[in-house]
Amino acid sequence: MRKLIFSAALMFAAPAAHAQTPAISWSIAPDGAPDATEVQLTIESRWSPGSDSIWSNNRRINELTGLSGAQLRGPTQPARFTLTQEAGRLDCIGTAGGLTGRGSCTLTPNPAFVTYLAAHGIDRPTERQIFSLTMSGVGRELIEAMNQLGYVRPSIDQLTAMGIHGVSPAFVRGLAASGYRLSSADDLVTFRIHGVDVDYIKGMAAAGPKLRILPASDLVSLRIHGVQPAYVQQMAAIGPAFAGLTADDLVSFRIHGVSPQLVQSYVHATGGALEPDEVVAMAIHGVSPEYIDGMAALGYRRFSADDLVALRIHGVTPDYVQSLQRAGMTHLTPDQLVRLRLAGFDAKR
Repeated sequence: MRKLIFSAALMFAAPAAHAQTPAISWSIAPDGAPDATEVQLTIESRWSPGSDSIWSNNRRINELTGLSGAQLRGPTQPARFTLTQEAGRLDCIGTAGGLTGRGSCTLTPNPAFVTYLAAHGIDRPTERQIFSLTMSGVGRELIEAMNQLGYVRPSIDQLTAMGIHGVSPAFVRGLAASGYRLSSADDLVTFRIHGVDVDYIKGMAAAGPKLRILPASDLVSLRIHGVQPAYVQQMAAIGPAFAGLTADDLVSFRIHGVSPQLVQSYVHATGGALEPDEVVAMAIHGVSPEYIDGMAALGYRRFSADDLVALRIHGVTPDYVQSLQRAGMTHLTPDQLVRLRLAGFDAKR
């Protein structure tokens, strides 16, 4: 997806009683293409005091009809170009050269697109909304895709939000092909904002048997908390008990910082089985892979997860256990270790 930056004040405010002609300006900066085949185009607009917007994204120079790479690379001179979308057209004038440029624009709405919206039951857009639809690149194909898949008719503001966040017709159709026809345009935007796309859905489905058909809310939650397919696969490789983790298990793991290394250390040291809630308890109370390995090196390999949590809570560290062993106190049970620690016993004294 091309980089898109958008900021606005009162973007969706009701139109003023006396509409003002917007002040629209443009500027161009280089975007790493030495031949100026692609530029960073910024469009700023002011609709009334305190109601401004800035749109900035990469565009190929051939999208700016009338402006060439040769002209942009050459000396500064008068420039003119048009940016045309289905919703409307920006006619821009100014100067360009030395891989930069700036000037002003006028907006011309496309009456045919306004008529198309009305024919599909969508309210007539204001000039401000036409501008937003133009800048976000929303057109008929997105509306048609949503209609074909049975989505509730989107509002102008929802269409604009979809354009801003990159909800394309291909994105909508791809989700549907993966079994996800969401409830609304807002849900599509939520998926796009949080990076729930077809690749992520397929990756999670392949990573675990309980992740093949997930509610949309679970997918968003997994993505928000950074659960990646590779993380699930690392957990599944530890053993059968972790091959069928649920979305709730995985979210809880990530919230509390459970690493595959923690589980691997426990299984390697004790050979015992673990439940997901036991893993979370260990992570919450600071039972780390290093802690488990340290205790195992001192001969403590048969502790349960509850034992390790109790020892960690009460400050029984490998160093403390080692000091007891040097004093001849070996083969102590977890309960004995905790009682000694609570009593303040120090073998070094």
